[in-house]
Amino acid sequence: MLRKSAICLAALAHLIFLAGCLSAPTSPGREWSRSTGEDKGPVYIDTHNHLAGRGSPGYFEAARVAMETMGRLGISKMIVMPPPRVSGQRGTFDVFDILPVVKRYPGRLACLGGGGTLNPMIHKNENQRVISSDTGKTFEETAFKILSRGAIGFGELSVEHFSLAPGHPYESVSPDHPLFLKLADIAARHNVPIDIHMEAIPGDMPLPERTILLRSGQNPSMLRENISGLEKLLSHNRGARIIWAHVGWCNTGYRTPELCRKLLRRHPNLYMSIKTSPESVPETQILAKNQVSVRPSWLELFQDFPDRFVIGTDQFYVPPGSRRIGPQKTATTRRLMNLLPEDLAYEIGIENPKRIFNF
Repeated sequence: MLRKSAICLAALAHLIFLAGCLSAPTSPGREWSRSTGEDKGPVYIDTHNHLAGRGSPGYFEAARVAMETMGRLGISKMIVMPPPRVSGQRGTFDVFDILPVVKRYPGRLACLGGGGTLNPMIHKNENQRVISSDTGKTFEETAFKILSRGAIGFGELSVEHFSLAPGHPYESVSPDHPLFLKLADIAARHNVPIDIHMEAIPGDMPLPERTILLRSGQNPSMLRENISGLEKLLSHNRGARIIWAHVGWCNTGYRTPELCRKLLRRHPNLYMSIKTSPESVPETQILAKNQVSVRPSWLELFQDFPDRFVIGTDQFYVPPGSRRIGPQKTATTRRLMNLLPEDLAYEIGIENPKRIFNF
Protein backbone atom coordinates (compact mmCIF):
# COMPACT_ATOMS: atom_id res chain seq x y z
CA MET A 1 0.00 0.00 0.00
CA LEU A 2 2.77 2.39 0.94
CA ARG A 3 4.66 1.44 -2.22
CA LYS A 4 1.55 2.16 -4.36
CA SER A 5 1.10 5.56 -2.69
CA ALA A 6 4.74 6.44 -3.31
CA ILE A 7 4.41 5.50 -6.98
CA CYS A 8 1.24 7.59 -7.34
CA LEU A 9 2.85 10.60 -5.68
CA ALA A 10 5.89 10.30 -7.92
CA ALA A 11 3.69 10.10 -11.02
CA LEU A 12 1.68 13.13 -9.88
CA ALA A 13 4.86 15.13 -9.27
CA HIS A 14 6.11 14.19 -12.74
CA LEU A 15 2.84 15.34 -14.34
CA ILE A 16 2.98 18.66 -12.48
CA PHE A 17 6.57 19.14 -13.65
CA LEU A 18 5.60 18.46 -17.27
CA ALA A 19 2.64 20.81 -17.08
CA GLY A 20 4.89 23.53 -15.73
CA CYS A 21 7.34 23.03 -18.57
CA LEU A 22 4.59 23.16 -21.18
CA SER A 23 2.96 26.29 -19.78
CA ALA A 24 6.15 28.19 -18.95
CA PRO A 25 7.18 31.07 -21.23
CA THR A 26 10.13 30.56 -23.56
CA SER A 27 12.37 32.63 -21.28
CA PRO A 28 12.04 33.45 -17.58
CA GLY A 29 9.73 36.40 -17.03
CA ARG A 30 8.78 36.62 -20.74
CA GLU A 31 5.30 36.65 -22.26
CA TRP A 32 4.85 35.26 -25.77
CA SER A 33 2.09 35.66 -28.31
CA ARG A 34 -0.31 32.79 -28.85
CA SER A 35 -1.97 34.59 -31.78
CA THR A 36 -3.22 32.49 -34.66
CA GLY A 37 -2.23 35.08 -37.27
CA GLU A 38 0.53 34.76 -39.78
CA ASP A 39 3.14 36.47 -37.62
CA LYS A 40 3.60 35.00 -34.16
CA GLY A 41 6.10 36.53 -31.80
CA PRO A 42 6.62 38.38 -28.53
CA VAL A 43 3.60 40.01 -26.95
CA TYR A 44 3.89 43.80 -26.70
CA ILE A 45 2.15 46.91 -25.44
CA ASP A 46 1.34 49.45 -28.17
CA THR A 47 1.56 52.94 -26.69
CA HIS A 48 0.33 55.24 -29.47
CA ASN A 49 -2.89 54.70 -31.47
CA HIS A 50 -6.12 56.45 -32.38
CA LEU A 51 -9.81 55.56 -32.53
CA ALA A 52 -11.69 57.31 -35.33
CA GLY A 53 -15.45 57.40 -35.62
CA ARG A 54 -18.45 59.69 -35.71
CA GLY A 55 -19.55 60.03 -32.13
CA SER A 56 -19.70 57.39 -29.45
CA PRO A 57 -21.08 54.52 -31.60
CA GLY A 58 -18.24 54.99 -34.05
CA TYR A 59 -15.60 54.87 -31.30
CA PHE A 60 -17.05 51.64 -29.96
CA GLU A 61 -17.03 50.08 -33.43
CA ALA A 62 -13.44 51.23 -33.99
CA ALA A 63 -12.45 49.75 -30.63
CA ARG A 64 -13.83 46.37 -31.65
CA VAL A 65 -11.59 46.46 -34.73
CA ALA A 66 -8.66 47.36 -32.49
CA MET A 67 -9.42 44.45 -30.15
CA GLU A 68 -9.52 42.02 -33.06
CA THR A 69 -6.14 43.30 -34.26
CA MET A 70 -4.70 43.00 -30.77
CA GLY A 71 -5.75 39.36 -30.54
CA ARG A 72 -4.38 38.53 -33.97
CA LEU A 73 -1.01 40.23 -33.57
CA GLY A 74 -0.32 39.60 -29.88
CA ILE A 75 -0.82 43.12 -28.52
CA SER A 76 -1.50 42.71 -24.80
CA LYS A 77 -2.47 46.33 -24.10
CA MET A 78 -3.06 49.41 -26.23
CA ILE A 79 -2.97 53.11 -25.44
CA VAL A 80 -5.29 55.30 -27.51
CA MET A 81 -5.41 59.08 -27.64
CA PRO A 82 -6.99 61.99 -29.50
CA PRO A 83 -4.92 63.35 -32.42
CA PRO A 84 -3.46 66.85 -31.95
CA ARG A 85 -5.96 69.48 -33.07
CA VAL A 86 -6.13 73.25 -33.36
CA SER A 87 -9.01 75.59 -32.54
CA GLY A 88 -12.00 75.17 -34.82
CA GLN A 89 -10.70 72.05 -36.54
CA ARG A 90 -13.39 69.67 -37.70
CA GLY A 91 -13.67 66.35 -35.90
CA THR A 92 -11.94 67.53 -32.72
CA PHE A 93 -12.46 65.30 -29.66
CA ASP A 94 -10.60 64.45 -26.49
CA VAL A 95 -10.28 61.85 -23.78
CA PHE A 96 -13.75 62.59 -22.39
CA ASP A 97 -15.29 61.24 -25.62
CA ILE A 98 -13.38 57.96 -25.70
CA LEU A 99 -13.20 57.12 -22.00
CA PRO A 100 -16.47 55.12 -22.08
CA VAL A 101 -14.88 52.93 -24.76
CA VAL A 102 -11.68 52.50 -22.77
CA LYS A 103 -13.62 51.56 -19.65
CA ARG A 104 -15.41 48.80 -21.54
CA TYR A 105 -12.06 47.03 -21.99
CA PRO A 106 -10.31 47.31 -18.60
CA GLY A 107 -6.80 45.95 -18.67
CA ARG A 108 -6.69 46.06 -22.46
CA LEU A 109 -7.15 49.75 -23.31
CA ALA A 110 -5.80 52.90 -21.67
CA CYS A 111 -5.82 56.49 -22.85
CA LEU A 112 -3.93 59.77 -22.94
CA GLY A 113 -5.65 63.15 -23.24
CA GLY A 114 -5.09 66.73 -24.31
CA GLY A 115 -4.93 66.54 -28.09
CA GLY A 116 -8.35 68.13 -28.45
CA THR A 117 -8.17 70.53 -25.49
CA LEU A 118 -4.65 71.39 -24.35
CA ASN A 119 -3.17 71.35 -27.85
CA PRO A 120 -5.60 73.97 -29.25
CA MET A 121 -4.84 76.20 -26.25
CA ILE A 122 -1.10 75.96 -26.87
CA HIS A 123 -1.37 76.72 -30.59
CA LYS A 124 -3.87 79.53 -30.06
CA ASN A 125 -1.17 81.23 -27.99
CA GLU A 126 1.76 80.12 -30.20
CA ASN A 127 3.30 83.60 -30.44
CA GLN A 128 2.90 84.44 -26.74
CA ARG A 129 6.08 84.11 -24.68
CA VAL A 130 4.24 85.33 -21.57
CA ILE A 131 0.91 83.71 -20.72
CA SER A 132 -1.83 85.54 -18.80
CA SER A 133 -2.79 84.23 -15.39
CA ASP A 134 -6.28 83.38 -16.68
CA THR A 135 -4.90 81.33 -19.58
CA GLY A 136 -2.47 79.54 -17.29
CA LYS A 137 -5.20 78.77 -14.77
CA THR A 138 -7.59 77.41 -17.43
CA PHE A 139 -4.83 75.31 -18.94
CA GLU A 140 -3.88 73.81 -15.60
CA GLU A 141 -7.48 73.10 -14.64
CA THR A 142 -8.03 71.32 -17.96
CA ALA A 143 -4.90 69.22 -17.47
CA PHE A 144 -6.04 68.18 -13.97
CA LYS A 145 -9.50 67.31 -15.30
CA ILE A 146 -7.96 65.04 -17.97
CA LEU A 147 -6.05 63.07 -15.35
CA SER A 148 -8.89 62.98 -12.84
CA ARG A 149 -11.20 61.44 -15.45
CA GLY A 150 -8.83 58.53 -16.00
CA ALA A 151 -6.14 59.45 -18.54
CA ILE A 152 -2.68 58.09 -17.73
CA GLY A 153 -0.79 60.96 -19.35
CA PHE A 154 -0.96 63.73 -21.92
CA GLY A 155 -0.99 63.26 -25.67
CA GLU A 156 -0.90 63.50 -28.56
CA LEU A 157 0.40 67.08 -28.50
CA SER A 158 2.07 68.72 -31.50
CA VAL A 159 5.17 70.85 -31.78
CA GLU A 160 5.70 70.54 -35.54
CA HIS A 161 3.00 68.69 -37.46
CA PHE A 162 2.98 68.99 -41.24
CA SER A 163 -0.22 69.27 -43.23
CA LEU A 164 -0.50 65.99 -45.13
CA ALA A 165 -3.79 66.52 -46.99
CA PRO A 166 -6.22 69.31 -47.90
CA GLY A 167 -8.13 70.35 -44.79
CA HIS A 168 -5.38 69.01 -42.52
CA PRO A 169 -3.78 72.09 -40.87
CA TYR A 170 -0.11 72.81 -40.41
CA GLU A 171 0.73 73.05 -36.68
CA SER A 172 3.89 74.66 -35.33
CA VAL A 173 4.89 76.04 -31.94
CA SER A 174 8.14 76.25 -30.02
CA PRO A 175 8.77 73.18 -27.81
CA ASP A 176 9.71 75.48 -24.93
CA HIS A 177 6.48 77.46 -25.14
CA PRO A 178 5.37 78.56 -21.64
CA LEU A 179 2.35 76.20 -21.73
CA PHE A 180 4.56 73.23 -22.65
CA LEU A 181 6.83 74.11 -19.71
CA LYS A 182 3.78 74.35 -17.44
CA LEU A 183 2.57 70.97 -18.68
CA ALA A 184 5.99 69.46 -17.96
CA ASP A 185 5.67 70.64 -14.35
CA ILE A 186 2.15 69.19 -14.08
CA ALA A 187 3.27 65.87 -15.59
CA ALA A 188 6.23 65.63 -13.21
CA ARG A 189 4.00 66.41 -10.23
CA HIS A 190 1.57 63.64 -11.17
CA ASN A 191 4.21 61.20 -12.42
CA VAL A 192 2.72 60.83 -15.92
CA PRO A 193 4.32 61.13 -19.39
CA ILE A 194 3.76 63.60 -22.24
CA ASP A 195 3.56 62.30 -25.82
CA ILE A 196 4.56 64.86 -28.48
CA HIS A 197 4.65 64.90 -32.27
CA MET A 198 7.59 66.86 -33.67
CA GLU A 199 9.33 66.72 -37.02
CA ALA A 200 13.10 67.05 -36.62
CA ILE A 201 14.36 70.43 -37.85
CA PRO A 202 17.95 70.97 -36.67
CA GLY A 203 18.23 74.34 -38.42
CA ASP A 204 16.10 76.81 -40.35
CA MET A 205 15.50 75.15 -43.71
CA PRO A 206 13.26 75.13 -46.79
CA LEU A 207 10.31 72.74 -46.79
CA PRO A 208 11.51 69.42 -48.27
CA GLU A 209 10.14 68.89 -51.76
CA ARG A 210 8.19 65.74 -50.94
CA THR A 211 4.85 65.16 -52.66
CA ILE A 212 3.18 64.32 -49.34
CA LEU A 213 4.18 67.76 -47.96
CA LEU A 214 3.39 69.78 -51.08
CA ARG A 215 -0.02 68.37 -51.99
CA SER A 216 -2.03 70.17 -49.30
CA GLY A 217 -0.56 73.59 -50.02
CA GLN A 218 -0.74 74.55 -46.33
CA ASN A 219 2.86 73.97 -45.23
CA PRO A 220 5.19 77.01 -45.14
CA SER A 221 8.06 77.35 -47.60
CA MET A 222 10.53 77.80 -44.71
CA LEU A 223 10.74 75.78 -41.48
CA ARG A 224 12.05 76.96 -38.12
CA GLU A 225 14.69 75.08 -36.11
CA ASN A 226 13.18 73.21 -33.14
CA ILE A 227 15.82 70.90 -31.61
CA SER A 228 17.15 73.57 -29.23
CA GLY A 229 13.60 74.22 -27.99
CA LEU A 230 13.10 70.50 -27.37
CA GLU A 231 16.27 70.43 -25.30
CA LYS A 232 15.03 73.38 -23.25
CA LEU A 233 11.76 71.55 -22.59
CA LEU A 234 13.63 68.42 -21.53
CA SER A 235 15.94 70.40 -19.26
CA HIS A 236 13.15 72.44 -17.69
CA ASN A 237 11.97 69.63 -15.40
CA ARG A 238 13.87 66.34 -15.36
CA GLY A 239 10.94 64.74 -13.56
CA ALA A 240 8.80 65.06 -16.69
CA ARG A 241 8.98 62.02 -18.98
CA ILE A 242 8.77 63.27 -22.57
CA ILE A 243 8.01 60.74 -25.30
CA TRP A 244 9.07 62.00 -28.72
CA ALA A 245 6.69 60.00 -30.90
CA HIS A 246 7.28 58.37 -34.29
CA VAL A 247 10.97 57.53 -34.30
CA GLY A 248 11.60 55.72 -37.60
CA TRP A 249 9.03 57.89 -39.40
CA CYS A 250 10.31 61.22 -40.64
CA ASN A 251 9.43 63.79 -43.30
CA THR A 252 12.57 65.94 -43.16
CA GLY A 253 15.24 63.24 -43.24
CA TYR A 254 16.93 64.61 -40.10
CA ARG A 255 15.58 62.31 -37.39
CA THR A 256 18.54 60.00 -37.76
CA PRO A 257 20.05 57.51 -35.30
CA GLU A 258 22.87 60.00 -34.78
CA LEU A 259 20.52 62.84 -33.74
CA CYS A 260 18.54 60.51 -31.49
CA ARG A 261 21.72 59.23 -29.87
CA LYS A 262 22.93 62.75 -29.11
CA LEU A 263 19.65 63.74 -27.48
CA LEU A 264 19.26 60.48 -25.51
CA ARG A 265 22.75 60.94 -24.08
CA ARG A 266 22.02 64.48 -22.96
CA HIS A 267 18.51 63.98 -21.58
CA PRO A 268 17.68 61.05 -19.28
CA ASN A 269 13.96 61.98 -19.33
CA LEU A 270 13.65 61.61 -23.12
CA TYR A 271 11.89 58.54 -24.51
CA MET A 272 10.88 57.62 -28.05
CA SER A 273 8.04 55.56 -29.51
CA ILE A 274 8.76 53.53 -32.62
CA LYS A 275 6.64 53.88 -35.76
CA THR A 276 7.25 51.88 -38.93
CA SER A 277 5.48 53.40 -41.93
CA PRO A 278 6.10 53.41 -45.68
CA GLU A 279 5.44 57.18 -45.69
CA SER A 280 8.78 57.94 -44.05
CA VAL A 281 11.74 59.18 -46.03
CA PRO A 282 13.72 56.02 -46.87
CA GLU A 283 16.93 57.04 -45.11
CA THR A 284 15.32 57.16 -41.65
CA GLN A 285 13.27 53.95 -41.82
CA ILE A 286 14.12 51.29 -39.23
CA LEU A 287 13.50 48.20 -41.33
CA ALA A 288 15.79 47.45 -44.24
CA LYS A 289 14.32 47.85 -47.72
CA ASN A 290 13.48 44.16 -47.99
CA GLN A 291 11.97 44.24 -44.46
CA VAL A 292 13.81 41.09 -43.40
CA SER A 293 16.23 42.85 -41.05
CA VAL A 294 16.62 45.88 -38.80
CA ARG A 295 19.07 48.46 -40.09
CA PRO A 296 22.31 48.13 -38.09
CA SER A 297 22.46 51.81 -37.05
CA TRP A 298 18.96 51.62 -35.51
CA LEU A 299 19.54 48.25 -33.88
CA GLU A 300 22.73 49.53 -32.29
CA LEU A 301 20.86 52.57 -30.95
CA PHE A 302 18.13 50.37 -29.43
CA GLN A 303 20.75 48.13 -27.84
CA ASP A 304 22.69 51.10 -26.43
CA PHE A 305 19.52 52.68 -24.95
CA PRO A 306 17.24 49.68 -24.35
CA ASP A 307 15.26 51.41 -21.60
CA ARG A 308 14.26 54.46 -23.67
CA PHE A 309 12.10 53.03 -26.47
CA VAL A 310 8.53 51.77 -26.70
CA ILE A 311 6.27 50.69 -29.56
CA GLY A 312 3.88 53.36 -30.88
CA THR A 313 2.34 52.12 -34.12
CA ASP A 314 0.21 55.25 -34.69
CA GLN A 315 -2.57 53.20 -36.26
CA PHE A 316 -5.96 54.84 -36.86
CA TYR A 317 -8.69 52.29 -36.12
CA VAL A 318 -11.99 52.98 -37.90
CA PRO A 319 -15.38 51.24 -37.85
CA PRO A 320 -15.85 48.33 -40.28
CA GLY A 321 -16.59 49.57 -43.79
CA SER A 322 -15.20 53.06 -43.15
CA ARG A 323 -12.47 54.65 -45.23
CA ARG A 324 -9.02 53.91 -43.86
CA ILE A 325 -6.96 56.78 -42.45
CA GLY A 326 -3.32 56.67 -43.51
CA PRO A 327 -1.28 53.57 -44.32
CA GLN A 328 -1.72 50.37 -42.32
CA LYS A 329 1.30 49.92 -40.04
CA THR A 330 0.43 47.01 -37.75
CA ALA A 331 2.06 44.36 -39.96
CA THR A 332 5.42 46.14 -40.09
CA THR A 333 5.34 46.69 -36.31
CA ARG A 334 4.75 42.97 -35.81
CA ARG A 335 7.63 42.24 -38.20
CA LEU A 336 9.97 44.57 -36.29
CA MET A 337 9.17 42.88 -32.99
CA ASN A 338 9.87 39.48 -34.53
CA LEU A 339 13.25 40.68 -35.84
CA LEU A 340 14.51 42.22 -32.59
CA PRO A 341 16.64 40.08 -30.25
CA GLU A 342 14.41 38.38 -27.68
CA ASP A 343 15.56 40.31 -24.61
CA LEU A 344 15.40 43.64 -26.44
CA ALA A 345 11.92 42.92 -27.80
CA TYR A 346 10.72 42.16 -24.27
CA GLU A 347 12.23 45.33 -22.81
CA ILE A 348 10.86 47.60 -25.55
CA GLY A 349 7.54 45.80 -25.84
CA ILE A 350 6.67 45.13 -22.20
CA GLU A 351 9.03 46.43 -19.52
CA ASN A 352 9.51 50.00 -20.76
CA PRO A 353 5.82 50.87 -21.26
CA LYS A 354 4.94 49.32 -17.89
CA ARG A 355 7.49 51.58 -16.20
CA ILE A 356 6.90 54.76 -18.23
CA PHE A 357 3.10 54.60 -18.02
CA ASN A 358 2.91 53.17 -14.48
CA PHE A 359 1.12 49.95 -15.45
